[in-house]
Amino acid sequence: MRSTLLFLLMFLSGFSVNAQNLDWWDQLHDYPNAAGTDRSRYVSISPGYMGPNALRVPALTNGIIDNEIWSETTVEHHFGNGDQTLNVWSQFNIPLAKDKAVLYVTSIPLEWWWVTEATRDERRMQRQNGQGWNTGDMAFGVILRLLNEEKVKGPNITFRAHSKTTTGGNVNNARFTDGSMFFWEATLSKTLKKTENSSFLIKGMIGFYTWQTNRNFLPNGSEQFQNDAGVYGVGMEWTTGKFRWGSDISGYHGYIMNRDYPTFWRNQFSYRLTKHIALYSNFNMGLKSWDWSTVTIGYRHFFKTIE
Repeated sequence: MRSTLLFLLMFLSGFSVNAQNLDWWDQLHDYPNAAGTDRSRYVSISPGYMGPNALRVPALTNGIIDNEIWSETTVEHHFGNGDQTLNVWSQFNIPLAKDKAVLYVTSIPLEWWWVTEATRDERRMQRQNGQGWNTGDMAFGVILRLLNEEKVKGPNITFRAHSKTTTGGNVNNARFTDGSMFFWEATLSKTLKKTENSSFLIKGMIGFYTWQTNRNFLPNGSEQFQNDAGVYGVGMEWTTGKFRWGSDISGYHGYIMNRDYPTFWRNQFSYRLTKHIALYSNFNMGLKSWDWSTVTIGYRHFFKTIE
């Protein structure tokens, strides 16, 4: 009986959300005259008009294959652009061949958000109070090492192919795209100094990023079904003992020019506490007025090293 009542409450709660009165939204956005009867098509699928997890900037790796099997769990707080977002981030790292290839899987199991009224209206969001929660996208990728600086004269070179699924929801509130996204990039790195307990390297990436858009001809919208962008990044990484610090400036630049060119200054810190546990922290600063900044804390659990 208790389970039945709980189910009914959840059902009615979901029904009340779906059946919310949207007269205020229709009037504000000239629905359905502006772009047709599908309200989700009014959302601009662009990083500057969506939540911070919708079209994330690729992380700049170091050009070296990680031979450890590990899982990472972090909590991220994004703020800026009239948006406050708190989410859980998880990643699983699976080496496929020592020093040659690795597979990774990422997910955002939960996201909580609050936006200002101005941001709600600019993004054409349907939740009138500007707050809510939802699940996010799962994604996966493969990194292949093409050159190893320890075996040949020259830099490390890796190639990465990445794809996100459409598991993320709430496109009506501009949280996730509910469409495809892919990127491919090559990373080059070079160790400039190395001792028994420390190393310092520089790194950079260049690639291609593409995603499905909403073709709605609205202000800040798109006249195309797809946006393509060049990916870039340059940074450095220093390791000493159990401590690692990295810093980079990375982003991508789309061709539609509707806030589709985010750029971030990113700093990563980690400390290998034990053989199996590392603590992790990250701070990203958005370099555009419509970007957001992010504070991350979490940990990695290491299971096994591939020999």
